[in-house]
Amino acid sequence: MNNPRKLLSLAAIVSAVVAMTAVAPQAMAHAKHKHTKKATTPSTRSLVRADERHLRVDDTRIANLESEVGDLRAQLTTQKQAADAVEAKQTQLETQIAETAAKEEQGQDLLFFRGGFAALTTNRHNELLTSSSAYNPAGYGTPSGNGNGWYVGAGFDHRLSSDFFGLSDMVALDGEVMFEYQNYGQSYNSFVSSIVGQKVTNQITMLTIAASPKIKFNLMEGNLRPWIIPFGLAINVVSPPSSGVTVLNPGLMLGTGIEYNLWKNIWIGSDFRYQFTGGDLNYRYQGANSSGAVNGAIYNQTPTQGLTAGGYIGVGF
Repeated sequence: MNNPRKLLSLAAIVSAVVAMTAVAPQAMAHAKHKHTKKATTPSTRSLVRADERHLRVDDTRIANLESEVGDLRAQLTTQKQAADAVEAKQTQLETQIAETAAKEEQGQDLLFFRGGFAALTTNRHNELLTSSSAYNPAGYGTPSGNGNGWYVGAGFDHRLSSDFFGLSDMVALDGEVMFEYQNYGQSYNSFVSSIVGQKVTNQITMLTIAASPKIKFNLMEGNLRPWIIPFGLAINVVSPPSSGVTVLNPGLMLGTGIEYNLWKNIWIGSDFRYQFTGGDLNYRYQGANSSGAVNGAIYNQTPTQGLTAGGYIGVGF
């Protein structure tokens, strides 16, 4: 028989071996798991660095987006400015078209009425049919004024070219036809008065009919127009007739003036004109005394050379 004490020792050794066999795999798995967990879990510093990288990337993206938004705003501003400029130009063109249409509606022709001061270069003293003191047996006759008087008249401007035949839009050419009545006061006709036995009053007058080219300069968008007449033909009809009983005398007319568009098609202006008539009506008559002898007195020639200065009002159509 075996010793009981040896059997118990053997049983204890077997039990310990079995227990260690069962516990070892678990311990090894736990250690492995612990080692893996320690290897795969990041540290706090690594996480902070990763967050910082993400933040830097986000900041870069935000900056890029802000730059793109700024560019879009600049483009929108530029496009708006361009649109505003186009709209302003369109408005300006529409205004110009409307003004041009209004000017065309007004018309370029002008009917005007004139009046003002008139003066002859010399007076009509000592003419046979005015106030000659050389033939004055009855004491009749007075001087016929100093050659100053007044005038009224009317005229018509017809547009020939709005741009002076293509040379410039600032210059236009009109054709003017004008007539005026001039009055230089009155006198007593000594010749007729001596025959009828009483004083006979004469009106010293002259009628002028003229045709001239008129060059107009368009200022202030055509609302202000200075003008000149470089030359013009004038026909003068005097009353009473000259000492040679002649009534017609031609002359060369020069003139200048300015006119302003007051309202719609109403124009106002002022002008100055001068006539050169050369030798005037140079028929003369030498008087005689009561016995029929020539006394040497000469009845003067009739002057028609002189100037007019005044204003006018016109209607465009």
